Amino acid sequence: MNIVYLVFGTNMDHYLQVYFSIYIASARKNIEDKIIVVAEDPSLFNSFEDKIEIIPINREDIKNWEGKYHFFWRVKIKALQLIAQKYPLDSILYLDGDTFFYQDMDILRNGLKNGQNYMHIEEGKLSALSSKTEKLMWKQMKGKTYHNIKIDKNSTMWNAGLIGISNKHFDCLELTLGINDAMCEGNVTRRLIEQFSFSLGLNEYSPLQPADHIVGHYWGNKKQWNKIIDHFLIECFMRNYSFDQIKKHVKEMDLTQYPIRVKESSTQKKLKTFIDQFFKNKKTVYANR
Repeated sequence: MNIVYLVFGTNMDHYLQVYFSIYIASARKNIEDKIIVVAEDPSLFNSFEDKIEIIPINREDIKNWEGKYHFFWRVKIKALQLIAQKYPLDSILYLDGDTFFYQDMDILRNGLKNGQNYMHIEEGKLSALSSKTEKLMWKQMKGKTYHNIKIDKNSTMWNAGLIGISNKHFDCLELTLGINDAMCEGNVTRRLIEQFSFSLGLNEYSPLQPADHIVGHYWGNKKQWNKIIDHFLIECFMRNYSFDQIKKHVKEMDLTQYPIRVKESSTQKKLKTFIDQFFKNKKTVYANR
């Protein structure tokens, strides 16, 4: 099984998150698993030496992968196709950087071997979801067909922080790409297109199963987790821990004590909006002076 990460751009937090997730994955994987990072700046992973495989990509690759509709997250689908083409016999377990393993990954590995596909967690039927984006997507797509997949009241959205694809079903990536491009062509609101395309494409080949009991995804509490990761990595490098020492250290951490999602109060949201708008206005004033 190939454990795959994708990281590009210049935001150092994204690279640090991938670092932390790699250390945990290294502590939880077995000898037959390989960790692969598709990275725009491969030099930032030099400290891993031969412990992981780096596949470098550049700005031109990213632009090409965005396709004719210039859709940013289409890059994720193309990166997984690249891995599937390079290693056709090995199942893929893709992870966003802001993830970690609660436990060993034997259940996922065995499931993938047996033809099971996974995504992180089922978020619900699109027709019943409540966010503005999801309501708009349902309004735009209900009853329509995208790359031979009809959107109906049972079409389900899954979270794409984890994507597990059995090597028996790599054709589902081409289907996912086709759905994604058809939605772009149809001017569907874009924020969740890639996620919904994976949800539909993978499920068409194997009924999706969740993996949130094995992998945590802290997209809803990144501020606290970024601080935890910063302190952890700083300590490791300042103490000059070896790779094996870091793996031992991270395996002993109780990661269940940190929430993966926190809910902001309406007052906090209003204050944040006010502060953001205040500084935006300040920048505009100074720019016009």
